[in-house]
Amino acid sequence: MDRFIASPVALGPQLARMDVAQQQEGIAEISDPDLHLRNKIMAILFTAPGERVMRPSFGAGLNRSVFESLSPLARPALEYRIRESLNRDIGSEATLEDVDVTFDGAEGAVLIAIDYMRRSDRTQSRLEIVL
Repeated sequence: MDRFIASPVALGPQLARMDVAQQQEGIAEISDPDLHLRNKIMAILFTAPGERVMRPSFGAGLNRSVFESLSPLARPALEYRIRESLNRDIGSEATLEDVDVTFDGAEGAVLIAIDYMRRSDRTQSRLEIVL
């Protein structure tokens, strides 16, 4: 069974789920490849470029898109930023199939849907994020 290093920063309900991560020899490990890849994608999406000292191009910086205007040019620019950062940073583990960004004008929300396929066993997944 494959084991992966667990993400040190988990978003959402995963903070309460301690049964997934195991403490072994001082390293938090996770054995679920889907959760591991999802955590990597979330880390890429919410890390701002320049935030990591040794990897200045890492990340898509979705946090700052909350404060950007919802102009017609913002949607394709955001899709491009997401697509480029994911292809660069997880291209060896997953194939990015589609990135769809839509703006909900009434709510003022940004809806992001990412379809990807894990290369190791060709499992397809979808990640949806609301900003």
